[in-house]
Amino acid sequence: MNTNAATDEKQITDIWRKYLAGVEHHRVKNMYRRDERCWHFYNGDQWYGMSQGGQELPMENIIKPILKYKVGTVATNDTTIVFSAMTDNPVLLGICDELNQFGVQVWEQTRMDVLKWQIIKAAAITGDSYLYCYDARPDSEAVVSDRTPRTEVRVVDRSSVYLGDEQEQDIQAQPWIILAERRPVSQIRKWARQNGVAEEEIDKIVSDTKTDTKLNSSEAEEVRTGDGKCTSLVYFELVDDPAQPGARMLRFSRSTEQVIWQEPKDVPGLDVYPVAQMRWEDSPNSARGISECEALIPNQIEINKTLARRSLIVKRYGYPTAVYDAEKIVNPAALQKVGATVRARNLANSPISSVIQYLEPRTTSGEGAALQAELIQQTRELEGAGDSATGQIDVTKTSGEAIKAARDQSAMVLNDQAAAYKGFVEQLARIWYKLWCAYSTDGMEFAYRDADGDTGMLKAVITPQALAALDMQIKIDVSPADPYSILSQQTSLDNALAAGHITFEEYVEALDANSPVPSAKFRKILEARKQQAQVQPAKATQNMPHAAVGGTQNAMQSMQM
Repeated sequence: MNTNAATDEKQITDIWRKYLAGVEHHRVKNMYRRDERCWHFYNGDQWYGMSQGGQELPMENIIKPILKYKVGTVATNDTTIVFSAMTDNPVLLGICDELNQFGVQVWEQTRMDVLKWQIIKAAAITGDSYLYCYDARPDSEAVVSDRTPRTEVRVVDRSSVYLGDEQEQDIQAQPWIILAERRPVSQIRKWARQNGVAEEEIDKIVSDTKTDTKLNSSEAEEVRTGDGKCTSLVYFELVDDPAQPGARMLRFSRSTEQVIWQEPKDVPGLDVYPVAQMRWEDSPNSARGISECEALIPNQIEINKTLARRSLIVKRYGYPTAVYDAEKIVNPAALQKVGATVRARNLANSPISSVIQYLEPRTTSGEGAALQAELIQQTRELEGAGDSATGQIDVTKTSGEAIKAARDQSAMVLNDQAAAYKGFVEQLARIWYKLWCAYSTDGMEFAYRDADGDTGMLKAVITPQALAALDMQIKIDVSPADPYSILSQQTSLDNALAAGHITFEEYVEALDANSPVPSAKFRKILEARKQQAQVQPAKATQNMPHAAVGGTQNAMQSMQM
């Protein structure tokens, strides 16, 4: 028996053992290399790891435009989180309206309009992606002094997420979840001291070189300052809540290889994992998604090789080649220079053409170019990303409705991905609501903008009893927000106004925020007209002669009598 191995085994934490089991699974599935390869091909580094013979070989990236089109089609769907109470109680309905306004603020503050593109793109490239949500306030015991939730989110690479059951597709049914991250040793030691960890244990928090499990990361690429970096794990587990039989609550802790630097902490009321997942396409009996990029790599490699072969043939045989008499040409290198003087000896009466001749370029077969074009065209068409789908058409010669119809027809293949993104936002909304409930033990308090815009900022105060009384049903409204859909909608409004079916005021009221028409300026004009209309009758009354005013008042009194 190896005593040292047994000693090392005893020194690592239970969380680290679970992490090692996850690492082994990822290695068996070749996840680290596959994900890195997919990102390299998407970003255009498509000769990465291949021998190029000392040359910079050409390539034609078809993966990026295909994925950009598909990601854009899914991401340009506007999503609105709507909290609706399953009751007719007007008080609870009012609270839901306030939470809806707060949800809009959180979406903006967490930059979800930007992060959603990262989430969807990562899912398309590697198969699935994750968003970690948390409340940035102090522990729940100290929340009494700050009743406004501070929701934060962080995108996590899928290779840094380790699941307790890789066959369970419902992330909320996982036995445990681990998030791995690289942190400076000094920072981990500081947090460990704040958590009351003994100094002899803190001394075990040391740097390591375990970077091969991080995407596009290596020891040489890390900026090494001070004590370096180490791998830190965030461990989540849903356990039974003793205060509420049948209910669950989140338990989390943090660990390095040998030290649990944050002891397990329970969060009553938080009965979901604070991790939302988006899978690009489901795979049977797998918690992970199927990559859109990986299936395109074989065709991409063949396209690049064909292009490289054509380029090499053109370099070798596509230009005239000089053939000269080495005994008579003094400086043969000048033959390759434009405008250079060529020196010759012993020409006598021989013409220079007898000493220097040129081999004419060879005509090459067009099979290579045809194969390359066919591979590109067929790959794009089979992926539903042809010219008409990706918008490579003359919009000045095609109506917005025709473009939209063609686009919608080609986008039907992305219905699964659109549904997956909608499900991701539903997960995110439920996690946010659960975080607000769990970390607002003394109630919630926040300011929000009046939806009608009449009274400015409003203040909402929601008691913990009201939060607990809400039986939430979360609904996601999804509407297309791509340029052609906006154009089609705008055209409909313009036609209705021109035909006299609606007034100008109704037209301005119907304009969306993303409309190309300057609706805000139109509203200012209408507001100025309204104020002017109110001022003019008052001025007319002031300028009216006194007798006329009195006569009018007497007439009104007579009518009343």
